[in-house]
Amino acid sequence: MFKRLGMLFCGVCAAALLSSCGDENLGAGVGEFTTVTASAVASTTRLESDVLTDNTCSAGVSTGGTFSTDTVDIDFTSTSLFPNALNLVVSRITIQYTPVNPATTPPLPDYFISTSQVVAPGSTVTIPVVVVPDNYKFALVSRSTQNLNVCSADYFEYYVNVLFTVSEPGGNGKSRDVPAKLNVAIADRS
Repeated sequence: MFKRLGMLFCGVCAAALLSSCGDENLGAGVGEFTTVTASAVASTTRLESDVLTDNTCSAGVSTGGTFSTDTVDIDFTSTSLFPNALNLVVSRITIQYTPVNPATTPPLPDYFISTSQVVAPGSTVTIPVVVVPDNYKFALVSRSTQNLNVCSADYFEYYVNVLFTVSEPGGNGKSRDVPAKLNVAIADRS
């Protein structure tokens, strides 16, 4: 009886051990591949974005200015699990926006960037990522409802999830998403 329970216990432990080896997301923004783990961290946790750059406000009226794109540097790190670990390749970056206050802030569509960034094992690569493209700023100001008024105290804030789609050539062939998170507050900061 005890021998059977012992064998059952050992079998369950072995199955759990084997099923937890590699190729999973470890949580907290860490992805595990066959020979490395990967993580991504934004250089800032909150970006103060100017919806209209270099404009002048007088009596609530804006003159001049341009809509410009905002980027954030993200450190993407590959940590070796074994000697002779494999490179990672970032093939796509997806930027997802969730309004902090959905009642007063309009949604923004996901933004996609194609890339082919190679990250060697045991290294960190700084990747500049577009988090607020100029056409999104123009759209926020030009909306007929829930628009962002320039020369005002209005602002829209979003939780931003930056997903790096990553593969490990020579590994098991699967792609994983490695996230980095930040907030973006968009306002006229003239």
